[in-house]
Amino acid sequence: MDTTDLAARLDCVGRTWTPQQRLHLGNVAWASAHGDGSAAPDIALTWGDPLWGFADIWLPESAAEPATAALHLASGITAHQLANAIGEILQVAPHLTAEVSLQQTEVVNALSEQGFRRADGPWFAQLWRGLADLSDLPSYRLADGYSIRRVRRDELMERVEVHRRCWDPVRIKQMLDLPVTGDERGSSYSIEKHLAVIGSPVYREDLDLVVEAADGSLAAFGLGWLDLGAGSVLFEPVGTVPAHAKRGLARALCAEILRVAHVLGATQAVVGPRGDGAYPVPRRLYEGLRMHEIAQFVSFTNEI
Repeated sequence: MDTTDLAARLDCVGRTWTPQQRLHLGNVAWASAHGDGSAAPDIALTWGDPLWGFADIWLPESAAEPATAALHLASGITAHQLANAIGEILQVAPHLTAEVSLQQTEVVNALSEQGFRRADGPWFAQLWRGLADLSDLPSYRLADGYSIRRVRRDELMERVEVHRRCWDPVRIKQMLDLPVTGDERGSSYSIEKHLAVIGSPVYREDLDLVVEAADGSLAAFGLGWLDLGAGSVLFEPVGTVPAHAKRGLARALCAEILRVAHVLGATQAVVGPRGDGAYPVPRRLYEGLRMHEIAQFVSFTNEI
């Protein structure tokens, strides 16, 4: 994605954002840097000038499998625009699975009319809280020997490494009770990807925070994405190094991101952890920060 395309997408999501929709501009920036581990899409579609919708499509290796799509269709578009967009997607990917917000009922209904149904498998929750009352934040304190600070510009390698350790594929499989085969590669997060994150027009150094342990090593990290137009901040991503887990570091770190974001102009915060029971820990973390579910992001498919 070139800078012009990214700017158009950020503008689109920023103009049309609601707390119930799937994409925040932070999600767009994070995905554009491939921080989420995604590959570049095989097909990208856009609609409107100014943009009111876009879709990335990944084609399957086997014709027996459905394509996968990530899409944003702004609330408030006409039924004709919505039908045309879905029709164009189906022209290039007749068999498709796409994640949408159940609360965006016009999109759900349009997909249902085209033969889509809710797919089995994982789903994600949108958790939200307002930031008018921050009286609870001081209670989320760090354990002795730890401190929260901004990441420094001279520790790029350390910042990348703490992400890689937190999101190591073997660790994720273990948390999901999936079998570890021994063939797993390490995290794909890299210096190049983090430089792309830093280069995003909506990246803020004051919301890229780390927890430093007593020995000077990085024990946890959290990145906040601020949308000043909507007054919203998104957590994406957050992680704790396994050796420092279960000490409340991530919760204290997120509380500090909320405090800083509020000072910068945020009035609300969102995050999208797994909603199903297979991976409940992140959801419990954010619910412990008085965040509650306001939307569900689920997959719809027309696969037979």
